[in-house]
Amino acid sequence: MTKLAALVSFALVAAAGSTAAPASYDSAGAITALICDGAEFPVHGRLVATFDGGVEATLQPHEQRSAIARDGGKLSWSGETTFPNGARARFAGGWTESADGTLIFEAKVTNPAEWPLLLRSLEYVVDLPRESLVGGRLEPAGIALTVTKPADATFFRGTTATVRLIDAQGNWTFALGLDAELPVEVSDRWDAEGRGYRVRIRLWSGVLLKEVEVAAKVTLRLTGHATAAPVALAIQPDTRLYPFDGFGANYCWGTETAVTPYLLANLHVAWTRHELKAILWDQQQAAPGPMLTSDFERIRGIQQSGIPWIISLWRLPERFYTDPNRVSRGTFGRKIAGERWPELLDLIGGYLLNLKTKYGAEPDLFSFNEPDLGVSIGLAAEEHRDAVKRIGAHLAKLGLKTKFLLGETANPRDSHTYVLATAADAEAMTFVGAISAHSWGSGSPEQYRAWAEVAAWLKLPLIIGEAGTDPGSYRNHSYDAYAYGLQEARQTQELLRYAKPQASLYWQFTADYALVRLDEQGAVVPTGRFWLMKQFTNLTPMKSQAVATASDRPEVLVSGFAKGNELVIHILNTGPACAATVAGLPPGQWRSVTTTELAGYQESPATAETPDRLQLPARSLVTLVRIP
Repeated sequence: MTKLAALVSFALVAAAGSTAAPASYDSAGAITALICDGAEFPVHGRLVATFDGGVEATLQPHEQRSAIARDGGKLSWSGETTFPNGARARFAGGWTESADGTLIFEAKVTNPAEWPLLLRSLEYVVDLPRESLVGGRLEPAGIALTVTKPADATFFRGTTATVRLIDAQGNWTFALGLDAELPVEVSDRWDAEGRGYRVRIRLWSGVLLKEVEVAAKVTLRLTGHATAAPVALAIQPDTRLYPFDGFGANYCWGTETAVTPYLLANLHVAWTRHELKAILWDQQQAAPGPMLTSDFERIRGIQQSGIPWIISLWRLPERFYTDPNRVSRGTFGRKIAGERWPELLDLIGGYLLNLKTKYGAEPDLFSFNEPDLGVSIGLAAEEHRDAVKRIGAHLAKLGLKTKFLLGETANPRDSHTYVLATAADAEAMTFVGAISAHSWGSGSPEQYRAWAEVAAWLKLPLIIGEAGTDPGSYRNHSYDAYAYGLQEARQTQELLRYAKPQASLYWQFTADYALVRLDEQGAVVPTGRFWLMKQFTNLTPMKSQAVATASDRPEVLVSGFAKGNELVIHILNTGPACAATVAGLPPGQWRSVTTTELAGYQESPATAETPDRLQLPARSLVTLVRIP
């Protein structure tokens, strides 16, 4: 171990006594993973209702519009679920996490309706990773977890209060405990949903009358010790791949709290994106109110800092739609009325001219927000092409430098085809300055590469206009966890490797998807996600070049950027602690910054030793910085 590696490890001792989270949850309070000794195992647990005919439905739907709500920052959720057959059930539950990694889930389910709820069963269902357990055994029944399919896929049926699945080496144990003996089934499942071992705990069967309460208490625990093989990293500083302006952020809403100025002051941004608040502007053109004024002044400061920015259109006054006042706000796919286009052009132009004449601010790019999905304006690919020509020509006529940001698709999954109709129109392309995809839900390397190839084909920058993983996590603040931050960091590394964006803008540096918390006195408290983000935003040189990097393990992802003699390498380890060798780094003055769940942005002093050997902490981001 070099001196630098020792410093990286030593810095984490300061967090001794803190406890890392033993699990992660989705926005409805369903468990999504168990974490032990730095290893994360996909374990999915949720309450499930089964009706006649074998129809199943979860009481904890992970949907963007689910009615399940979280109780502030507590690990408790409640709400009412409507099933496909129209029946309803009310759910309230929460998790208790112990320092030894034990998790206790307590829930209550009731029927809120006057008529009986006819159930075949109400169960707690847990899916466990087969690849981690196959070859092991099920206890206390002593049944082998065989490689081949059992004669009966449901290989255990019994009444018990304890179920343990132990891996082939006797290392990892998944233990489920109940307060009383209940009917339990364990099956070797392989279907359209995936493959794994499924444990079903029957809590209730038959008719559930109004306000009858079904209580559940389930204890989960993962024990074992993680070992990770060394990882070999290779850096080629002289192999420059693409230009990278840097990381940026959205400032569209949720800007009114102390979070926004804190993040503006503490995180570097190379690009920003803002909402064109058309409804407010329509009402307040003569005398803009505080929300518009706040936006305008923030944008002016950004413009004066020399930071390029994007203005995006979400919502319109009702009269601009083909179905005014006939559907609720937020309905997807709404269309612009053809006869309203001249007025819409005036509305957009007036907004941008006001910014230019009164605030000295002029957007580099204009876009519709996620028009392919229709949030809250729907445009087919050909309609998008025609809008580019209409708006582009109008902005040019007004003497604005603003170009069109083509695409701004809701996700990166095969959505590159949305921009092809515009790409085929020479006139439309004269108004386009860049293309954009949002990263919600992530994509495969091939889907990311498709966007990189379209950008290269058109000789235009690719901008990730909204970088994010779960579009529904705003509802219940499920983003407010270090595990979520690791998912964001992994997506960032994959986008950099495969999509090759010129800029990536996080959603958002505001109170929406906040990277910080506010305490009871209103003071800002950074989270682990903040420190992860700070390493990317503040250590990556702006206007740099991405360099070639490689890792021989999928749990460890690496990216690198060079600017002059400055070189920055981001190493994300999403698994257990491991040793790393780093080949290709040039000599110089090096320092490191490390974030783990227990300690954020731990800086080491500079050293002249080249960091060719490192100890990567579990679930960490280590950034190596060669000081120019």
